[in-house]
Amino acid sequence: MRYCLALISFFLAVVPPAAAETLRVMGAGSLTVAFTDLLRSFPAGADTVVTPEFGPSGLMRQKIEAGAEVDLLASADMEQARRLAVGHPERMVIHFTRNRLCALARTSIGLTSANMLDRLLDPAVRIATSTPGADPSGDYAWAVFARADAVRAGARATLEAKAQQLVGGGAATPLLVPGKGAIEGIFLADRADVALTYCSGAPAVTREVSGLETVPLPPELTVGPAYGMVLLNAKPVTSRFAAFVMSEAGQPVLKAHGFDPVAFVEPAPQRGLLVQRTGQSSRMLAAERLAELKTVTQRVTFAGGQGEQQNEWTGPLLWDVLATSGIIDPGKPREHVPLAVRITGADGYAAVVALAEIAPQFAGRQVQLANQMNGAPLPHQALRLIVPGDRLAGRSVRDVVRIDVE
Repeated sequence: MRYCLALISFFLAVVPPAAAETLRVMGAGSLTVAFTDLLRSFPAGADTVVTPEFGPSGLMRQKIEAGAEVDLLASADMEQARRLAVGHPERMVIHFTRNRLCALARTSIGLTSANMLDRLLDPAVRIATSTPGADPSGDYAWAVFARADAVRAGARATLEAKAQQLVGGGAATPLLVPGKGAIEGIFLADRADVALTYCSGAPAVTREVSGLETVPLPPELTVGPAYGMVLLNAKPVTSRFAAFVMSEAGQPVLKAHGFDPVAFVEPAPQRGLLVQRTGQSSRMLAAERLAELKTVTQRVTFAGGQGEQQNEWTGPLLWDVLATSGIIDPGKPREHVPLAVRITGADGYAAVVALAEIAPQFAGRQVQLANQMNGAPLPHQALRLIVPGDRLAGRSVRDVVRIDVE
């Protein structure tokens, strides 16, 4: 890892400034949200960032081999990146993050980590996976089946025979429910009871499809997906983006979207808040600075599954946090009108408010980052977005780790 970063640093140092360039990125489907966020935050300067393309990593590699103009592929495994580097010593392969495989299951089947192998082998339990060969997620599922064979002889053959390859095969596996995500469609179309998929994407599916739960794999079945990116050329913008992904600004973005970064030091308990504005350098607002801000206390009512819940929240206003970070200029209200503020939690869940919605010169809504509920500090010094008037609390982001102004 240090060797790769040293090479990138050396390359950036010796290559002279060039004319504006275009960055084209392809990535694994599981990276769609995270890499879209990374590309949005990337300080591209005069360079142009083309809308990225995402899909099964194996199929993305095949497109590149067929001549697609791409500068960087971010794969859900190391194999696709390494294959593209064969015969091209100038192409650099970098391991940039990890993921985990989980079981998304209907709560009705009673799946747990302890009984997982028994339930997966049950003839009545339908299993869905991605497509091995075309999509690393399918290869990882097959690796789970291989590990199962070491626990119970014959389990591998049984699981491979019953597993339905419903996604990840491109045209061979069309969306089961148009307009919905591939994994969501498996359950909405009632094609399976369990799907082996990446843990990073599981929360989004459980939010969209009721009656599902995420179950960790037991240690004896666990595999560790390793993600690799390959720099397909020596363009400065390609190297700069790769360096950004590995940087202290890029790795927390991956973590915020459920990945396990490989070049990221866990913050101290009193961690800061990452604040970014498109086209500017990111800034870290220290916990000590947040603690110095004026707080407001307000009673807010949310409607939940158990009826209306009313709590008292205390913490600084979101507007004051942004103003303190220096990411906005309170004296230039005209600049605020077209801007949006995206607030992201540690689990990747995000919500958006208009900057004019919270600006004192405009709507001035008392949107806040609360650190106390009913007079008690939130666990682990967490911050929670509170938007008064949101009846269903859809924008009540928990454990806020990042704010983007765009």
